[in-house]
Amino acid sequence: MLQRPQSLFLLLVAVLAILLLTGPLAMLSLDGVSYLLTHSGLTVSDGTQLELATWPMTTLFIAAAALALFNIFSYRNRIRQMRIAIFLIFLFAGMIGMILYYVYAAKGVLQEEAAVLYRWRVVIPPISAILTYMAFRRIRRDELLVKAYDRIR
Repeated sequence: MLQRPQSLFLLLVAVLAILLLTGPLAMLSLDGVSYLLTHSGLTVSDGTQLELATWPMTTLFIAAAALALFNIFSYRNRIRQMRIAIFLIFLFAGMIGMILYYVYAAKGVLQEEAAVLYRWRVVIPPISAILTYMAFRRIRRDELLVKAYDRIR
């Protein structure tokens, strides 16, 4: 049932998680050369790839999008929807930590004095966590409404 507000929140979460795969998360500058940290690694502005494996971050972004989409279509089981929503909130919190870890690792690959400029995509995980919480509240409200109707019968 895609017309429910929680489904729209979760659809927006999935779109935002996919949007994380489209561009840089941070830009590091060192001696006039800029380096971009994306989901696929650390690249120099001329396109050469540096040695930094970021495949766990890519996997986490894809898993978050897939779980949000799966959660939309499991509307018949609201308890499972609530559990997946809580798991997604923790997944987005872990995503924030993982992004910060990879920025720190990229600074270690370059040098410690590299200047970091975070891109706007870094705010997507907290926004997604808030949207997931809003979806959780709506799912919980539906479940309480169904339980109230069952008590009346």
